Amino acid sequence: MFILILLISLLASCQKENASIFLTQEEQAWLTEHEGQIRIGYTTDYPPVEYLIGDDYVGISADYFKLLEEKLGTKFEMVEFDQWSDLIEASRLKTVSGITAATKTPERSKYLDFTVPYIMNPNVIITRKNFSEKLTFEKLSNSSMDILVIEEYSIIEDLEKNHPKLVYRTVPNTSDGLRLVAFGEADALIVEVMSASAGIEEDKITNLMVNTEVPYDSNLSIATRNDWPMLSDILNKGLAQITKREKQAILNKWVPIQKKSIVENRFFWIILGGILIVLSMIIVAIVVWNRLLQKAVLEKTEELIHKNEQLHKIKKQLLEEIEERKKSEARIKFKSYHDELTGLHNRAYYNEQLEYYEKIKKIPLSIVLGDLNGLKITNDTLGHEMGDRLIVKIAEILEATCGEKDTVARIGGDEFVILMPGSTDQMAQAVCKRIKSACEEAKMDPIKLSVALGHAERVSLDMSLQSVFKKAEDQMYENKMYESESTHRGILESLKAMLRATTEETSDHSRRMEELALRLGKHIGLSLQELNALASLADLHDLGKVAISDEILLKEGSLTNEELEKVRRHPDLGFKIASTSPSLSQIAEGILSHHEWWDGTGYPRGLKGEEISILARIISLVDAFDVMTIGRPYKAAMTKEAAIEEIKRCSGTQFDPTLVELFVQNVI
Repeated sequence: MFILILLISLLASCQKENASIFLTQEEQAWLTEHEGQIRIGYTTDYPPVEYLIGDDYVGISADYFKLLEEKLGTKFEMVEFDQWSDLIEASRLKTVSGITAATKTPERSKYLDFTVPYIMNPNVIITRKNFSEKLTFEKLSNSSMDILVIEEYSIIEDLEKNHPKLVYRTVPNTSDGLRLVAFGEADALIVEVMSASAGIEEDKITNLMVNTEVPYDSNLSIATRNDWPMLSDILNKGLAQITKREKQAILNKWVPIQKKSIVENRFFWIILGGILIVLSMIIVAIVVWNRLLQKAVLEKTEELIHKNEQLHKIKKQLLEEIEERKKSEARIKFKSYHDELTGLHNRAYYNEQLEYYEKIKKIPLSIVLGDLNGLKITNDTLGHEMGDRLIVKIAEILEATCGEKDTVARIGGDEFVILMPGSTDQMAQAVCKRIKSACEEAKMDPIKLSVALGHAERVSLDMSLQSVFKKAEDQMYENKMYESESTHRGILESLKAMLRATTEETSDHSRRMEELALRLGKHIGLSLQELNALASLADLHDLGKVAISDEILLKEGSLTNEELEKVRRHPDLGFKIASTSPSLSQIAEGILSHHEWWDGTGYPRGLKGEEISILARIISLVDAFDVMTIGRPYKAAMTKEAAIEEIKRCSGTQFDPTLVELFVQNVI
């Protein structure tokens, strides 16, 4: 008995000594002082992360906390909560010291600290397999689909903030949501991929799939009360002591890939045993009754053949379902680490790699950051399809330019990152030059491909990889500011060329309008700055038409109401384009207002009188006069006298009467 007590004491001493290796004396003292006071809350229905089997707390978080207790040489009081809302409220009131697994959000950060994420858990959209369209939040916001979200999930904060038009309803848990979608009572479920995988496996659902990955992760950390910062530091160190093999063992235990064979199925052996019994009875009957029962034997044999065929069909169906389930799990795993549009790695994978290189203290290591130039103006003018082409093309260039050991990831809408282990800053700079050269050679008419780049190297272990990332990011934004005006200027030149090709806006028309507008502007005493803006507006007042299809703009007959409505949107579109460029922002209001009428019956805002900018009133007048006197393919030109009479007739309704009088008397 004495020897047993001695061994137990030595074991406890070893555990304490092991913890002291990586904990400071201050941290050790804090644990000792708070022994028996650290109460960690968990929920009972969040498989496979945490749940109950009988009265036992099990799951991924349960296994991690067992390891943490071993590594830290301490015991936590684990507190059970049936409702997540109750656990959150308890943590806010500090009646518990922390939460086993929680996603960091701005709201929760007001009263909780968070460790590094230890469970990577991206969110996905689940639909039935017969739903072929790839979904986005933009599509969901403009559809009548019945969308489900799990109650109190952290992604609800992202949806409310970034997608206020998205209509959804909540369900109590993942299993309910999966069943509603599987049975056709809802169209889609926004859910954590790990919970979805566990629910599909548990309920044996075979008609669901991952439609797409969403850009919001629900990676899980240990949350602790923010007035105990020492506890968060200690838990971070404890997590760092858990080995890769231990982590993989936990993952394999709770997120298994099913590979059951037909021979493991109890129903198979029951049928097979029944068949063998029947066969034995037939053999005995043949021996006993001999020829008297030959006819009965023949009938029974035919029956067995039929049953065997049915058994073969059942076996084939089971094998097909198993294979499909394996493929579905593989797709879910792939999607959890890859970007849907480009096929590059996503932010979740990048974060894991960054954590890995930080842990092994990799040096040298360089980071390259890239931000695609002009994506917003491309989406606004040429559509998201063209914007997606730019994103895919830059992804291809980044992959082709980097080495085999480098990691290329898309971490945002137009943001990319390259992790280059073993590379110096000079090598990263060479990669940036190759990327720039490839962009210049890329054929992406009418838009020129351009990307702002920044790079930085980890030159010592005193530098965290986050600080290296920040340094590369600062350089990238500095370059983006330097290149932005040149990029916008190039895009606008392309848009002007498109405008000439798809509308009646010839250079002669713009020149005549500019001449008439400047003469009228000088007569009313506009400043030199206003005259320069007026000249630009004469050239670009219909800039928004580049976003309207050629089919509508070049149509010879009358436009339908729907087509007319699209054409009437061009002032808004032109305003958006001009507002993105500092050089054109001064004429953005004129572009938006040049179809407004003096009497308030114009569009798009129904402005009246002097509510309309003076530049827009001038352009409206000279544009109408030039079109009347020069004509269009669908309308013959008027004489100068007839055009003047038409201008006078519209004075006070369409045109500013004061400008009409000055224009007629002094300009033409």
